[in-house]
Amino acid sequence: MVSEESLILCFSNLGCDISDKSVIDKCIQLCHDYNIDEEKFVELWVAYTIPHSLDIDPTINNLIKFEKEDLEKNNKCSLDVPTQVVSNIHIDIQSNTEITGKNVLDIYSSGECPTLKQTKRARSPTAETESNNKLRAISHTFTPLNYTSQSDVPIRAPSTTVRGKVLLLFGPAIQNWKKQNEHDVSIVKADNSHIPKSALYMFEMFSNQGTILTMHCQSFGERLCYAWNAIEPPNSNIRYIRNIAPIKPVVFRTWGRLFITAEKPSGRKIVMLEGTKRLKIQKQAPILHLNLKAIKHYSVFTGQIVAVEGIITTEDTLTVNKLFVKGYAPLFDVPKISKDIKIYVAAGPFTPSDNLNYQPLWDLMERVVEDEPNMLILVGPFVEYTHPEIKKCSLKETFQDFFDTLLTKILQYLQGKSTRIILVPSNRDVHHHPVFPTPEFILNTNKLGSSTTNICSMPDPCIINVDGLHIGVTSVDVLRHLGQQEVSNTPGMDRLGRLAEHVLSQSSFYPVYPPPPGLNLDTRLWKQYACFERQPHVLILPSDVRHYCKPLNECLVLNPERLQKYICAKLCVRPMNNGKWDPNRVSCEIVKV
Repeated sequence: MVSEESLILCFSNLGCDISDKSVIDKCIQLCHDYNIDEEKFVELWVAYTIPHSLDIDPTINNLIKFEKEDLEKNNKCSLDVPTQVVSNIHIDIQSNTEITGKNVLDIYSSGECPTLKQTKRARSPTAETESNNKLRAISHTFTPLNYTSQSDVPIRAPSTTVRGKVLLLFGPAIQNWKKQNEHDVSIVKADNSHIPKSALYMFEMFSNQGTILTMHCQSFGERLCYAWNAIEPPNSNIRYIRNIAPIKPVVFRTWGRLFITAEKPSGRKIVMLEGTKRLKIQKQAPILHLNLKAIKHYSVFTGQIVAVEGIITTEDTLTVNKLFVKGYAPLFDVPKISKDIKIYVAAGPFTPSDNLNYQPLWDLMERVVEDEPNMLILVGPFVEYTHPEIKKCSLKETFQDFFDTLLTKILQYLQGKSTRIILVPSNRDVHHHPVFPTPEFILNTNKLGSSTTNICSMPDPCIINVDGLHIGVTSVDVLRHLGQQEVSNTPGMDRLGRLAEHVLSQSSFYPVYPPPPGLNLDTRLWKQYACFERQPHVLILPSDVRHYCKPLNECLVLNPERLQKYICAKLCVRPMNNGKWDPNRVSCEIVKV
C-alpha cells in the first residue's frame, strides 16, 4: 500500500520539495495505476528527469509527460512480452532454430520495447563455411542501454564507391593487405619510462613546478649546446654563458625556454627567452626579447627550449645571429623483424557527434576481421566527455559499463582471430583519469572474460616494442596545439612536417608549455613519462588536422586523423636490409573505412 508519508520521505531524501497536495495525489495515483511502490517510483522519476533536463521537483505537467513517455511505454512492453515470447517460440520451432541468449536478454531489457521481428532463420552449414566474415557481423546494431538514436539523424557513412579509397600512399605499394602467414608478434612496453596505473597526480606545488621546468630546461639546454658544438664549433671568441644576460655586450651562446606573447593592440607576436640561471641580486631568472630578423628561416613556439648565439643590443633585447633547436634523441636499435608486420591504426572519437552507435568503429572491425592484421592500435578518446550525448546524460548506465560494452563487442568481432589489440587511453575519456600523462586502462577481466589476453593496455604516451620495432603513441593533439602556438618564417615549407619535427627535436611527446585550456598537464609526471631518451622508429600523432605520413630524422611520423571521419591508417613494416633501419621501406595507406 502506497502511503503519502513514505512518498514524501523518499522525495525529501533526494532534496525534493513536493508540498503541493495535487502533486502528491498525482504521484500516488501513478503508483497505483502502474503497480509500483514509492521507492521504485522515485527512482524512475529521477532516471527520467536527468536525460530530459527537467527539474527534479515534480510538477503536474512534468508528471503527465513522465507517464506518457516512460510509464505507459514500459508498461506496454511488459504486457506485450508474454504473447511475443510464445509467438517467437512457435516460429523458432517451425524453422528449427534455437532461442539465443541475445534474444532472451532482449526480452528482459529495459527501455524501449524490443522488436522481436529480428528472429532470423538458421544459416546453413554451407553458408557458414563460405562466409565466416559475414557470420561475425551478425550482431545487431550497437545501441547503448536505454539510449535511442534520433530517427532524423543523417547517415554519414561513405558510399560504397568511396569505401576503401586510398587518401594517401607512402612507400612501396601493397597489393594485398590480407593475412598471408601465421606470425605471432611479441608486444611489450619499451624500456622508456611509462606512467604506472597507481600514479598520483595534481598534488604539485607551484614552486615545485617551477623547479621541475627549470631543471629540465637546464639539462636539455646543455644537451643542445653540446650537440651544436659537435656540429658547428663556435668561434674562439665566443663562449657559452649560463646567464642569458651577460654584463659585457659581447657575442655569446646560451640557452633558455621560449614564451610568446601578443602585443596590444596590434597583435604582433613577441618572442621572449627565459634563462635558467639568475644572479643573487635577482628574484627571478632573466627574460630577454628576441630579435630574430637576422635569421633567414625559423619556427618557434611557446615552451620550446633553444640554444642561441647573439649579442645584447639593448638592455632587454637579444639580437640573434644563430638559432639551434636540434636536440634529437638517439634512435632505438634496429628492429629484428623476420616477417612483414601489418598494423591498423585508428584514433577516436569513434562515433559521430550526433549519436552513440559507433558505426565507424564497427565498419573498421569488419575490415579488420577480413584482413586480420597482426596488430590493431586504437587510440582514445573512446567515450569523449565533450560528446553532446554524453553531456546530456543520455546513458542510463555508468560510463565504465558503457566502455566495457564497447570492448566486449570488439572482442566478439576478433574471436578466433590472431590480431592483437593495443588500447591507448585519452585524458578526454569520461570514464578515465583526466590528466596527462594518462595511466593505462584497467580491464575488467570478470566482465570481459579470458579474451582480455588478446588486449594490450598501454598508457598515454607510450612506446610499444613489437619484435624490436618501437612505436611511439600519444592521444593528445600535439600537432594542433603546436600550430596554434607557432611563430615561423618558413614560407612554402611542409607545415605539418615542421610541426612534427618539433616533437622529435625536443625529445618530448608534448613540448608545448603552458598547455592550452582543457589539457590537465601534471608537470612532474610530464618530466618523468612524456619525454623520451631514445627516438622511436614510428611515431603516431593523431590530430584533427589533415592526415599525414612522412619520414623525419629517420622516424616515420603518422597522423591517421579521426575514425569519426571514417579515416584510418594501415602500415606494413618489412624486415630490414643490411641491418639498418630505413623508414622508406615501410608502406602506409591512409584510407576511407
